[in-house]
Amino acid sequence: MLRNIVNVTLTTILFFSCILHAGEDAPTQEKARTADAFVDTIGVNIHLGYHDTVYNKYDEILKPRLVELGIRHVRDGLSANRKDVLKKLTDLADSGIHSDLLLAAGEAVAICKEIPNSVESVEGENEPDGRKHAGPKDWIPLARAQNAALYKAIKADPATAHLPVLVSGMANTRNSPGDLGDMQAQIDFGNMHSYPGGLNPLSGGWGIALTKAIEEERKVCGEKPIVATETGYHNFLNAKGHPGVPEEIEAVYLPRLLLHYFNMGFQRVYTYEFLDLKPDPAMTDMEKHFGLVRNDGSPKPAFAALKNLIAALKDPGPQFEPGGLSFAIENAPKTLEKTLLQKRDGRFYLIVWLEERSYDTQKKEPIKVAPREIEIAVATHLAKASVLDLKNGNAAKAFENPQKFTVSVGDEIVVLELMP
Repeated sequence: MLRNIVNVTLTTILFFSCILHAGEDAPTQEKARTADAFVDTIGVNIHLGYHDTVYNKYDEILKPRLVELGIRHVRDGLSANRKDVLKKLTDLADSGIHSDLLLAAGEAVAICKEIPNSVESVEGENEPDGRKHAGPKDWIPLARAQNAALYKAIKADPATAHLPVLVSGMANTRNSPGDLGDMQAQIDFGNMHSYPGGLNPLSGGWGIALTKAIEEERKVCGEKPIVATETGYHNFLNAKGHPGVPEEIEAVYLPRLLLHYFNMGFQRVYTYEFLDLKPDPAMTDMEKHFGLVRNDGSPKPAFAALKNLIAALKDPGPQFEPGGLSFAIENAPKTLEKTLLQKRDGRFYLIVWLEERSYDTQKKEPIKVAPREIEIAVATHLAKASVLDLKNGNAAKAFENPQKFTVSVGDEIVVLELMP
């Protein structure tokens, strides 16, 4: 969704081989990444086994909304006796939605064999550092043993050996990964639960920056790739310790979060979670307000923001090597962030935004981020440039043979479609 009005003014010049005005940055080529690679990083947590919650409305709410969103990956946990859940996971796989599963080592291989078309990765116990134990460090040997057992079981069977194994995600991003220690020999991926806690997406939770949280996770996984199996925002504004944000602010923050994680090399990012668990109109329980969809099945603004972003960028098909775009951004504020993507038909997508706080968790009120104008000079020949209106699913403005144009950028993402 776009709160800020995006104005694009085309400034024509005769030839881009001419000398740029004094003080302007010369265009340089930046290699794009595939648009569909970004879409494929997006996942969401579900709870098919929570029969006393809205997740029990599988046919009425859960599946239709998942398909509508365009999501391809879900995360859930289950045991072998939940045949009803296994059936639903297989049904989701038939719609192109595959699963990362939290599994016990003794059941993992059998479950994976029963739903081979669904499962695409497995992981150890969820947040073992948050469980109650006899002593403050008793969770460490248990977690190490559980992760090692899961890895050994999955890799020992030819039918499951291809499945990636994720280390357990920790509740505490500040200390727990370092306490767990090096697990590189027993895992394929690192795993983070990096909730921003009501702050902008570059927060890694627990009072540390996202970059610091990544450094901590590297103590577990080394240079192996990292997945964030839990992150996101809730809407309970009066929560203590883990502040919430209004629904409209979540819609601003969440696309930025996913783009940041993609830029930082995360292999997949599962937002938490898909549905608000139970009715709670009085706002008494934080855990009932993490959903992208309300308890009554109606979508929140963040759902619409992700749905429209996925629809604009999805590009399934064979792998291809993306090209590069020669451009310069003039008058760029220090907080300007960008992502460059390309589809297989050659279209580039330049996504820009200001990485600034949009909400004050202390005052519980939005922070007005003043839009800034930037000039984009493109040396690569373009037949057309369009600013996509993600709210209404069309192009707000389009210009023929653009070479230089002005864009107003605020704290919401602006998606530019550039067609060579």
